[in-house]
Amino acid sequence: MLTDLQTKKLTRYFQVYDIDDDGRIESSDFARIVENVGILHGSDGSASDPVREEYLALWERLRERADSDRDLGVDLDEWLGYWQRALEDDDRFESEVLAITERLFSVFDLDENDGIGRNEFADFYGIFGLSVDLASTVFETLDADGNGMLTHAELDVIARQFFRGDDVEEPGSFLFGPYGA
Repeated sequence: MLTDLQTKKLTRYFQVYDIDDDGRIESSDFARIVENVGILHGSDGSASDPVREEYLALWERLRERADSDRDLGVDLDEWLGYWQRALEDDDRFESEVLAITERLFSVFDLDENDGIGRNEFADFYGIFGLSVDLASTVFETLDADGNGMLTHAELDVIARQFFRGDDVEEPGSFLFGPYGA
């Protein structure tokens, strides 16, 4: 069972992916994300673009696993159910966290220095239409050692705090920004 804090954080995560704010995550939301990532990478968005393929495959996996009513979209209840099942299964959870952190690095570590810097983190927020100011504030919270970079190890801890943590004070609780009271 998801805790109240996990429900709030996962609801925020849902809102991040629901680009058009219609209360559902659909292929059109992922297409917009792909378009924004393409702009960031200077990609033409062609069918052979690996980032495009990765995000569209992510959508298909999400739809297959979460879209319980098979209406080609994932609503908040389906999303929360999906994450509840993922959090209850340690192997699946590990797979999800690894996929999220690897995707962050493969898409946003543009200078390939094995770290996500402040500007790269702002790019991450930007593809979801989130503000640079919010990205800066959240980055300050997440960058616990203050070195201006999030490493793989730090991002792993942050992701675990976000998904499994139940402490509002943990930096990872704010990975996707404020989640409401």
